[in-house]
Amino acid sequence: MIWKLVEKIEAKATQWYHQIHNNPELSGEEVETAKYITKLLRSWGISVRTGVTGNGVVGIIEGKEVNGKVIGLRADMDALPIDEKTNLPYKSKKPGIMHACGHDVHVANLLASAYILNEIREKWNGRVVLIFQPSEETLPGGALKMIEANVLDDPYVDVVIGMHVSPELSTGTIGYKSGVFMSSTDEIYIEVKGKSGHAALVKEFIDPVVSSAAIIINLQQIISRRNNPITPTVLSIGKVIANGRTNVIPSLVNMEGTFRTFDENWRNEAKTLINEIVYNTAQAYATTANVNILSGYPTLYNDEKLSAEIINFIKNNLSEIKLIEVPMRMTSDDFAYFALQRPSFFFRLGTGNEKKGTTYQLHTDKFRIDDEALKYGIYTMSSIAFGFLNNQINI
Repeated sequence: MIWKLVEKIEAKATQWYHQIHNNPELSGEEVETAKYITKLLRSWGISVRTGVTGNGVVGIIEGKEVNGKVIGLRADMDALPIDEKTNLPYKSKKPGIMHACGHDVHVANLLASAYILNEIREKWNGRVVLIFQPSEETLPGGALKMIEANVLDDPYVDVVIGMHVSPELSTGTIGYKSGVFMSSTDEIYIEVKGKSGHAALVKEFIDPVVSSAAIIINLQQIISRRNNPITPTVLSIGKVIANGRTNVIPSLVNMEGTFRTFDENWRNEAKTLINEIVYNTAQAYATTANVNILSGYPTLYNDEKLSAEIINFIKNNLSEIKLIEVPMRMTSDDFAYFALQRPSFFFRLGTGNEKKGTTYQLHTDKFRIDDEALKYGIYTMSSIAFGFLNNQINI
């Protein structure tokens, strides 16, 4: 039944995806995207709440009987500050802004799932809460703000389902990982101060460049000597600005980096170690330092019981889907905040097809998806919702 509805709505869903890809909006600026979503939902008679923490949109579909389970389905909406280098007929109209992370696919997927579930609302009981979330790409993220706006409490949502595209998985494939799935992420900002001077007059300046180099090297001790080797962890400094010249030592160096792991206790301990190493190393080189660690998204955890139920449901009912267990990922997503509040399941939608050139990685200027992949995401998300509401999936 649902597969036939997917085939019926597939062409429209592809148009919605192309429209949103064509008109990307950055985090916090998803005004037209929100209007587009709202117009479609209301045209299907779905109750809509707009302006949720800015540009968030929440729709509610009621089944044959309102009393029953409640499932939340989430899609993020924002694009990235990347200049698109594809030749797609629906490529971004906005220089320097691109849907390079697939959030346009996520929105189209949820719209189509909403359409299907609304069409068959007489065949299930309970409610579906449609969560169109802004600002996933920019800390502190839109998920936490939407939770604070009670999107999970009015009505009370029992479980939350989310999805992300994956070019490394082939079209028709759904990737899953029970338990710990995606890493936490924190942003590190370090300022090292010295005394500027002529590079030849070594006794006349205090060198923040050498101090910064030592800090970068010493920070790696956190990974090699302080971390439990069985806990995957990354600490990378990706930006260093020392604005001197060949013969001028600057007075200031700014550095930026990221810290990612899968253990929240170790995450907190490591933050303390970062501060200690930076301050102590700076002092050893007669410099001073300031550290600002901007806490990002927590570790994303897929509820193990819910995951097992969903995986069995897909295996037994969705023959069109190829399931594959995937490893933990060092990437992060603020869906993790929903997973802290309710039993949740976050899956990966395969969009890769070498013949169609859709294997470019996320956050790159040539990223695109195989349009055919869209129907498998719609089928999976709408079927999970239908199965949960009809007690084929339980927690």
